[in-house]
Formats: sequence, C-alpha cells, structure tokens
Amino acid sequence: MTVFASPGGRGPVLTVLQLVSDSEAATVRPALEDLVAEFRQVANALVGYMNAGSAPVDGVDGNCPESVRYREATWYLDPHGEHCRFENAVSGEVVEANIYAPDLVDPYFLLEYAKTSARHEAVVDVCVEGFHDMCRLLDRSGIAYG
Repeated sequence: MTVFASPGGRGPVLTVLQLVSDSEAATVRPALEDLVAEFRQVANALVGYMNAGSAPVDGVDGNCPESVRYREATWYLDPHGEHCRFENAVSGEVVEANIYAPDLVDPYFLLEYAKTSARHEAVVDVCVEGFHDMCRLLDRSGIAYG
C-alpha cells in the first residue's frame, strides 16, 4: 500500500492505494520486460526518423518533420521540450519519447504506450492504480526509470 498525505481545508487528506502485489509483479515481469524492450525499440526508431527528417515545422521546438513513416504507418509528431509525442495516425498508438535519451523509461509514458498499443494487456490489467502501479512494477523488476 501507498499512502499520500495532502494538505486539505480541514487538515491533511490521506489517500491510500493498494498497489500491485509482489506476487502479481513477479507473474507479470516477463510481460513487463517485453513491453519495456518494445517501447525502447519503437522510441529509438521514431526519434531516429525524426532526427533524419528534413521537413520543417513552425514552432518553438525547432525544425523537425510533421510526421514520419515507421512500420508502414504514418506517425504524427508533437515535439515539446526534451520530449516528442509520436502518434500513429491509424491505430492511435502513442509513444512519448525523450528525444535526447529514447531508452529512458517514464512510468506514465510507458503505461500510455501499453494501453494504446493494445499488445500488453497483462501489464495494463495489473496497473489498476495507473502510474503508481507501473512505478511499483518497474521497481520490483529492477528496471531503472526517470
């Protein structure tokens, strides 16, 4: 369980979350490792195509293409700061990648990828508490994230 204490109008507000258990984390670990490997592969490829692109886009985030082709699909780009959101135009699959370190795993973005890819149901199903469960899974699996 995880407990959060937040300031409230009449004193602190406590939020208690029952996170994924150690046994659930152990059971889903191979699926999580597959998810992380796939995410890193796709993120690296998309960032690579983005960096190789030459079509300029207006905005504060410099010159990059509006879209890239990857795995026979068009992916639209939304660069912002050190991240870029890549969205598959047909499937709606989303990869939010750090453009300077595409191997870097962010628990929220990893879960978003798992949900939108529709290939990682085992991991999505145990992440009842979303980001918090994903952090716990990564911690229990020894997978570094930032």
